[in-house]
Amino acid sequence: MKEVLKRSISSFLISAVWGAFMNLIIEVVVRMVTGMEDFTPLSPEYIAMFPSESIAVEVNILLYGVIGAAFSFMTFIYEKVEIGFILQNLIYFILTGIVWFPIVVFIWQLNRYPQAFYGTLSGFIATYVIMTVVGYKITKKEIDTINLYLGQN
Repeated sequence: MKEVLKRSISSFLISAVWGAFMNLIIEVVVRMVTGMEDFTPLSPEYIAMFPSESIAVEVNILLYGVIGAAFSFMTFIYEKVEIGFILQNLIYFILTGIVWFPIVVFIWQLNRYPQAFYGTLSGFIATYVIMTVVGYKITKKEIDTINLYLGQN
């Protein structure tokens, strides 16, 4: 569990930095391409929750960190080998979804902006696909190792 907590803290930091960096890139590119000088990658409803736009941006960075930490922390489920890979994936999807879905819908309120909402959902789906593929390869390698060991005895 100590290792999971270390990974979660590391993932929090990495996700916060990358979230801020990606929003910066989005904002700069959109402003350059469209000429919209007042564009922000944050929804107006989200910004309205805070006394200033800078506080909204800072909290947004922390929210990216929370999401990253959750994705990392919930990997503990893959250590529960007795429940099987498919059930592990389902539980991982549910547990991480409990964290990111309320942030996306109720805090960021991206559901009001279909293009942003579906783009964000696509990012999460891609993350789940990557997790499933990596997890499958690790599981397959472990099974092959066990079978090789059993074949030698």
